Order: sequence, then structure tokens, then C-alpha cells
Amino acid sequence: MKTISILMTSDTHGYWLGGETNNLLQTAQGLKQLKLTKDHPTLMIDLGDFIQGSSFATYMYKIQGSGQFFAKAMNAIGYDYQIIGNHEFNYGADYRQAVFADLKAPILNSNMVNTSDGQPFVGQPYAIHEIDGIKIGIIGATTHYIPNWELPEHYQGITFKDAFQTVKEYAELLRPQVDVLIVAYHGGFESDLTDFSPLERHTGENQGARMLQEIEGIDLLLTGHQHRHINQKVGNTWVVQAGYGGEYIADITLTLDDDHPVDTVGQLHATADFPEDASLKAYLAADLDAGNSWLQTVIGHAPLKPVTSNTFEARVGGHPFIEMLNQIQLIETGAQFSAIALINDNFAAFTGDITNETLLLSYPYYNRIARVNITGNALREVIEYDLEYLVLNEHDLITVNPKYIEPKPRHYNFDIYSGLQVTVDLRQAFGQRIVALVDEATGNDIVDGDMYSIALSQYRAAGGGDFKQFNVDKIAYLSDNDVASLLGDAVAGTLALNWEAINANYQHWVYQPPFKPTLD
Repeated sequence: MKTISILMTSDTHGYWLGGETNNLLQTAQGLKQLKLTKDHPTLMIDLGDFIQGSSFATYMYKIQGSGQFFAKAMNAIGYDYQIIGNHEFNYGADYRQAVFADLKAPILNSNMVNTSDGQPFVGQPYAIHEIDGIKIGIIGATTHYIPNWELPEHYQGITFKDAFQTVKEYAELLRPQVDVLIVAYHGGFESDLTDFSPLERHTGENQGARMLQEIEGIDLLLTGHQHRHINQKVGNTWVVQAGYGGEYIADITLTLDDDHPVDTVGQLHATADFPEDASLKAYLAADLDAGNSWLQTVIGHAPLKPVTSNTFEARVGGHPFIEMLNQIQLIETGAQFSAIALINDNFAAFTGDITNETLLLSYPYYNRIARVNITGNALREVIEYDLEYLVLNEHDLITVNPKYIEPKPRHYNFDIYSGLQVTVDLRQAFGQRIVALVDEATGNDIVDGDMYSIALSQYRAAGGGDFKQFNVDKIAYLSDNDVASLLGDAVAGTLALNWEAINANYQHWVYQPPFKPTLD
């Protein structure tokens, strides 16, 4: 009998100064301690999304102008292999490639290739890693849905091949050559893993379930992207996903007899249970201290009225914080209307003196602002699709459609509008809920055939969230400024906002009849 273990992290998003439950110094210590407990060979693999997505990551990009810290930290941890996440594309090619160039771990990338020659734009498609006489094949793949969110200049010269088809081809090539076959996929599951019933619109963003159903011989499927907690056996394949922000480490042990797996056991270890890695903290101290100092700096004041701290109530009933974001988008683009999502729960702290950290916790993403020209009927279709987020429960109270909660919370796909008064009847079927749609500036109804302009984040304007009415070709104007930077200008006073109007005019949804939203 022979034994090997795989330790995996994913979607760490640069949380070196802390996330909701831990920081990556604890994750690093967890990896170190778990590896020390093994009396057999162990491989460590990261599944990507490691340079963007936190306040500290934004600090590195905006202030330091370099992501080399993240390569330095990953090298110090000692990963054996690195997979690419979709968020590695957010800050452009130069930033991304500089980080990749400094990584010591080989990058596994099978399905993102140079348009010119069909070879991986970085890294290699797979590795055959031999330890203790065991040949382990590892195929790296990333969701090919990136062009549906990302700006074209960020992936210029790269072709995204279908992840499922590419993995299938390499699995057929490697299976006869190896004792253990691992697929490391920065993507998730489009179907339930018990009965394979659909969990989402099958757009191709997530193809893990199809891999399990149609690709033979996968011993271990490592996944990410959806930020879920998964540790189970599906058919003959062990499947894991380890959340986000380094909150869990996936630990999978395979026992082999005659060089074939006969037993697999997996576990998710909560990294909040580990102390910080003191030596790594000292090694990274200069960057961490500088980042923390910048994040704690007060940059201005936001006299927003704290009308509610309940996130669902803010989404359904409106909130001055959302109105502020929409007004910033309107000023930047000159559009008639604006739409933006309430990203998370941190909006409630955005009042009074604002630090860089308060700002970036409230709006953690890098999104430039687009203006899109749209017909009245297309605008109506967009809002109808948006309203699928809301349903009525058995007590006729407004609640969130369960499809926006499982398998992954997608509250960021519910946009709240400014400049439009939307009267809705949630008792009606999807696609038939708008009772009236009025331009607040003129008091006129939106006319189907007329053209209008709307301000959106680049993510939404590119079609992110499966908003099929939008795509990059329809963007009429794209700002050089991003939402978070303009938000900083607003609280610093260099971008003038009418705070009194924002606090008074933030409710644009009218429910008919007036339902009270649930607060659970």
C-alpha cells in the first residue's frame, strides 16, 4: 500500500490582512502544520484568484502598482502547482504576467491558449508528477467564460477553449500513463451532485458536473470559483471545493494498491483554527504594515443617512449608499439612468468619516463604468430579468429567489436603478411584472422603440450575470475611472455630490400593492 495527500486552497483573493473569519497567514500555517502531520508524500495546489478581490489586493494594485507581493507569498508557502483564476485578468495583462513570471510553482493551464499558435499563453497544460513510484497526472483548467465579464484588452491574443472538451482530451491522453488522475479546475458545478438536476442556467461558466458525468477516470476533481464548501465522493471521483479567502484547506488522502487508488478520504480544515504563521508574517511585514497603514487612513466624510443596516431591506427598498453609487455613475457617463448592485453587507458602515478600508470593504471590486445605449423594450427586458431575484413567500412577503442563493449566493446580480421609477407586481409571472416604467427626469413613460442610455459597471455592461441584453460590443463609452476610485473622490470632496438629494431620493421601486419585505 502507498499513500499520497493533496492539500488545496482556492479563491484566496489576497486576504493577507484578513477576511470574514481568518487571514491568509493562518491559512499558510494550516498548510504547514497539515503537511508536517503526513508521513507520506504531499502535494500543495492553489486553484487561483489570488491577486484580486480584497482591500489589500486593491492597495497593491492602486498604490504599489505591483502584484509581486503575491508571488513572493505563494513562493514562501511552497505550492507545488498553481492554477489561474478568472480574477487574475482583472488588472490587465502586464500586472498579471509580472506576477506569473515570479511564481516558482509551475502554472497548469490547458484551455487558455495563444490565438497565434494554440499553445498555453502561460504555463503548461498538465504535469505528470512522480513521487514514491506513483505517477500523478494533474490537468489544470479555468472557466472559459472569462470573455463574458472581462474587458477585451485584458485578454488580447488569448483564445479560451471549452474547459470540458479540453479536460476530456487531456484526460484521455493521461489516464493510460498515470496511476492517479487529478483535474484542478477553477470552475464549479452547474448541476446538483446528487441527482445532477440543474442549479443554474447552463451557460458554460461552470462545467464540473458534466466532467463528473462524461469524463472517465478522474480520481480527484479539485474545484473553485463558486466559493462553496464541498467534500464528497461522486461516483468514483472525490470532489472538493474550499470556499474563499483561505477559510478552508482541502485535505485529500489517496491510498493505492498496485498503483491504483483503492481508498480516498477528504476533509475541509477551517483555517480559523490555526494561529498565524509568525515567520511568514515577519517575512512579509513591510508590505503588510504599509498596506494596513494605508487602509486605516481617513480619506473623507460621507454624510449618508443610515436608513437601514439590513442588506435585503436596502436592496428591496433602496438606500442612500446605493443612490450615491448610481449618482457617481451618472456623473461619470452622462447617462440618463444608472443601475448597480449592492455587493455585500458592509454598506452600513459607510457613513461619517471614511477610511480606505471602509471604502474598499463596501466596494471591493475593480469596475470601470460603461454607458450603454438601449431601446425601451430592451431596458424593460433587462429589468424583468433583474426582478427574477425577488419572489413572494407563502405569506405574500418579498424574499430572495432561492436560485440566487444556491449553489452560490449571487446577490450581485440584482441591480437597483436610479433615474427610473419602476412599479412592479411580484404576483405576476417572470417577464410580466413591470406595471409602469417612468423616466423620473421627464415624468414620461419609457417607450419601447425609443433609445435611452444607462450607466453600468463594466462587469454588467459586458454581460456579466447572464444579462444577455448587454455585451462588450454594445458599450458606447467606457470610463478610464473605476467605481471605487470615484467613490474615494466623492468622500474626499473632489467629486461633487448632492448629498441632500441622495438622502432624500433613494427609493425607486414601487410595489403594487405595497408588500412589506421579509427581513430573514
